Amino acid sequence: MTAASPALKPMRERIVDVAIDLFARQGYQGTSLRHIADRLGVSKAAVYHHFHAKGDIARTVVGRALDVLTEASDRLVVAGTDPGAWQRALPQIIDIALRHREMLVVLERNEDVFHTLFADDPELGARMAQQNTKLAALFADPRLDPRVRVRLGSTLGAVFGPLVMLSDHYQDLPTDQLREQLMEVVKALLGDL
Repeated sequence: MTAASPALKPMRERIVDVAIDLFARQGYQGTSLRHIADRLGVSKAAVYHHFHAKGDIARTVVGRALDVLTEASDRLVVAGTDPGAWQRALPQIIDIALRHREMLVVLERNEDVFHTLFADDPELGARMAQQNTKLAALFADPRLDPRVRVRLGSTLGAVFGPLVMLSDHYQDLPTDQLREQLMEVVKALLGDL
């Protein structure tokens, strides 16, 4: 099944898609409703018809980004601290991150502003805090063998570095080649544990 042409998508979805792209490129604070409307070739009033404010668009974007992050982090939680389980889970996590790369970039690049914007939001604020707590439980346990603990954290950083934090520097690599190289990194970091 092929994705719908952007022009055939409902306007609300088109607004969110453009917001994701702009939030990733120029940040939440550097993006205005005018930017979104101009990119879509519509008036600001057309955007306001679907979203009352830029914060409402951000709420939708952050919710979806947290869904992606939850999907990936839940696999890590299930894998626990077993390096073998991580080796089995990481190909799935890499595939999730590759499919939703731009969404994860938006979350990472705008993390501080989104935490401030939604800190008191009972749903999004709680979900953001929960993500941090889940990962802290994996990496902050002093009872875990330091060799395994550091290797697992380093592996996660090595995977998400090129996919999210430094993604601009890897845009020239085809997805399959990037995936292949990330799997080599996983093997190198976890292979002897």
